[in-house]
Amino acid sequence: MEWNKLVSSIRIPTWDKDTNGNVVFAFESDYRRIVKSSSFRRLQDKTQVFPLDRNDFVRTRLTHSLEVAMISRDILNEVIREMQKRSMSVDELKDYHRLLECAALIHDIGNPPFGHFGESAIRIWFENNMNNYNEMNSLNEQQRYDYLEFEGNAQTIRVLTKLHDYNGSSTVGMRLTASVLDSVIKYTAASNKLDKNEDKKKRVLTHKKVGYFYSENEVFASIKETTGTQGKRHPMVYLLEASDDISYTFSDLEDGYKFGMFSIADLKEYLKDCLIDEMFTGDKSEEEQMQDFIRKTQQQTFKYVSQNFVDHYDEIMEGTFTTDLFSGDENILILFSKLKDFCFKFIFEDDVIIKQEIIGYNILNSLLDTFVPLSLKYPSSMNEYEKKLWGYIPKNALQRYEMETKGLSEEEKVYYKIKIAIDYICGMTDGFAKKVYEDLFRV
Repeated sequence: MEWNKLVSSIRIPTWDKDTNGNVVFAFESDYRRIVKSSSFRRLQDKTQVFPLDRNDFVRTRLTHSLEVAMISRDILNEVIREMQKRSMSVDELKDYHRLLECAALIHDIGNPPFGHFGESAIRIWFENNMNNYNEMNSLNEQQRYDYLEFEGNAQTIRVLTKLHDYNGSSTVGMRLTASVLDSVIKYTAASNKLDKNEDKKKRVLTHKKVGYFYSENEVFASIKETTGTQGKRHPMVYLLEASDDISYTFSDLEDGYKFGMFSIADLKEYLKDCLIDEMFTGDKSEEEQMQDFIRKTQQQTFKYVSQNFVDHYDEIMEGTFTTDLFSGDENILILFSKLKDFCFKFIFEDDVIIKQEIIGYNILNSLLDTFVPLSLKYPSSMNEYEKKLWGYIPKNALQRYEMETKGLSEEEKVYYKIKIAIDYICGMTDGFAKKVYEDLFRV
């Protein structure tokens, strides 16, 4: 892979350039488009960890994305410093902070309501219901698995290249540069090509989850062709992925502590076999100790992943690096892995989270029960009640359907009919999903 292709001002899906190929200007333009977009604003009411919580402290997808952008800058700066120490050329990286920030801001933009459990709710619904609708028998293998293996990462590409209404046009998405789009593509596999090895640690990194949907086959190929990363990850993906992991691990830890889900004593006991000296300062208050621990551990973690990126720079550029930047057996990695386990046990298995996730699941399940069958009937005749329900579907969703199904047979249109419902539901915030649910089902 070569940086002159990896980083360019070519936009997808229109393939035009800004200011004669000035990439710095192009990424500044991307940044403005993202921050001003309604798709980005919706992240302020989408779950990070605590669904439907109205506490003003906990993080949302918006604050999480901002924190990932901040950490990504720190990691890139550390990478540049490390490369300079080793007398490696940094010309390719020193102007790309804005590129990485843009990728951080959009990396969760396709996620449905209620966090990652929202993705699970969609998968479960299709697993339970796909065989109940004769129309779905016409779906090809990839189309079927797009729903059975639904993935927010793939929906992100759909939102950015098609669904976002840019300047009143619903045909071209947000018109971001291919470089920014490719920097959020963590996986390169179609939904029917996933690595299903029972040992998750042995799965091929790029085939662990769905990278793109059938509906975006062509636009995905265009992104990868433009950047020259066919079958590979864009190098910036590694830095974004590390920033994301670091951000959510430590923010989950901080939010869980503020919610009283564990104490400092619980954390020390759980980490006693892998704590690094002076991670906790005993003469301070518990809250100060927690903040010190988070700051010190976070700094050591992003310093390690930065060094790991430089250590494997040639492999990353060749597309032969087969793991993420958390590979190795250093003490800080053992501690970081243990922290993830701690968060799962003390936060995600807490009754408060589980009850909120169940509420979110029931809301999504009811919305899917309502709008998927309705979409399958479109544009056939509907009774009076169904017509009123159909009024919830935004007009630009129907415009998108007409564009994507032009010239297709009725059987081939089924996949896109389902998309009408899924796109509508995925675009909801937590609060709006709850409101629609209450409008329809409140007694």
